[in-house]
Amino acid sequence: MLRLSKGPKGLCINCAVHDWLRNTYPVNMLLAESGPKILACPHIQKQFTEIMQVGLAEAQPNEINWDLIIENWDLPFPHKVKPSAINPCTQRVMDEIAAGNRPGLGSAAPPKPDPLAGKMTITSFEELNLLEPGLGDDLKSALEGNR
Repeated sequence: MLRLSKGPKGLCINCAVHDWLRNTYPVNMLLAESGPKILACPHIQKQFTEIMQVGLAEAQPNEINWDLIIENWDLPFPHKVKPSAINPCTQRVMDEIAAGNRPGLGSAAPPKPDPLAGKMTITSFEELNLLEPGLGDDLKSALEGNR
């Protein structure tokens, strides 16, 4: 990640970060949905710094100009997003998400409410069935079969 070039070729640090963000799933889909302005948040930049450390990046976090990346986010990039084994997203999908013509990752259905919210102890087979249909019935049958 973000390796120094041995010669005068490659991308500047800002373009390299931009390229990494656009080609790394699920970051690319989340940024397509939210827009790049979220990159200005200090906690997002801190998380990226931690990713750089784990990825053994040769670039330094203080070399990144986040304002410039945000400002130039929509400029044409020489190599568009290409799907791979670790990135199922394509440039077309990202463009559709950004235009609001396709749901993004943050558009998933809200989680179902917890049927036992606030309960510390399950006291009946019926409560188990609330968690997963048939779970309480299966447990009751198994316990009755062991008597």
